Amino acid sequence: MKEQSITFPIAMSEMKESQKPILQVFKKNTVCAKCKMWIIKQKYANCVICEDAYHHNCMRPKQKEISKDWTCAHCIELKNTFPDTNDEEIDNVCQKCQKDVDSKDEEICTKCNKIFHKKCYGSKTISPICNLCHSQQPPKFVLNEKMNQLLNFSIPMTSSNLFILPCCVYDDKLRQNCFQSLQYALYCQNINFNDDLVYSSAKKELNNGYNEKLDPLIGKNLLTFKKYKQVTKIGFYGPLRVEYNLDQGFYVRSVQPLAYKTLICEYAGDVYRFADQVYSTSDSMMSLLETGFAATSLVIIPEKNGNIAKYLSGINNSKKNSKKMQQNVKSRRYNVEGQSRVILYACRDIKSGEILYYDYNEGEFKYNTNYFV
Repeated sequence: MKEQSITFPIAMSEMKESQKPILQVFKKNTVCAKCKMWIIKQKYANCVICEDAYHHNCMRPKQKEISKDWTCAHCIELKNTFPDTNDEEIDNVCQKCQKDVDSKDEEICTKCNKIFHKKCYGSKTISPICNLCHSQQPPKFVLNEKMNQLLNFSIPMTSSNLFILPCCVYDDKLRQNCFQSLQYALYCQNINFNDDLVYSSAKKELNNGYNEKLDPLIGKNLLTFKKYKQVTKIGFYGPLRVEYNLDQGFYVRSVQPLAYKTLICEYAGDVYRFADQVYSTSDSMMSLLETGFAATSLVIIPEKNGNIAKYLSGINNSKKNSKKMQQNVKSRRYNVEGQSRVILYACRDIKSGEILYYDYNEGEFKYNTNYFV
């Protein structure tokens, strides 16, 4: 069975400003994005932003000569909806001591976007947010213990190619810690927990899995996936804990062994048309559906809604043998009852204490991962 290309995310680790991509990359087309007719011998050009192809006669406004940096009307209009964050004014008064803050001694909280002196901010090695936000975090949710009983009670050791459920977490305190670690990470980034695809921007009807040659999820694999979703829909993902450090940011660690083919999670979040996100600099963009047109292709961006998938790390492709030595999770797109869904699973046996990594560059899209930890 042929593996499908599913990786189209941007780096999940923090990037320097100079490393942030200005534009996303999309494959070229041989069909006109305007009239939907094949381009055979007619003159045409690709938009430099979304890379959709247009007959010369279909361009609006009409062009006598086409420059190499020609931009389609949709992308020109869309650019005005993405504000330049560098022009935003930020109050330079420390929110704790109410004194002016010099640019060399400032820290900006990623949650409340307020400015602090470094000594007033708090320790970033403990928490990525300011002391004020950390102290105001909402009450911790209590895990429904019945959900843990749906998981395996022992670590399955099998050589079959079928998906399996993770083993339940035996220790009560550790189980609660795993559950609450995700809640805290989402709180720090102002993300609502949602274990499903959210269609607030794009229409759900656009996600037609039959518009692309994806392998269907059927039989026992489909039943296992549905059973696991009963557990993950309340925010519990088995023996996985979200942790934080200053160098890597948030990441996911296994606190118990995971066998090969164990389900990790579905990549969830807000669904957008790719054409509407060509200027996006999101650090968590994932390809959901690739139709050959930016206007009908879909991406997932977990910035308003998301789950634990946002915090899985990417391997450093520039390091020798990183794929062999570091990668332990694989992401793949399936046709699940007519819709494209992205599923992440263990691609080898994972030991307790391992950080979860997958390859952002398994498909045609090649992203610079040289600065990954």
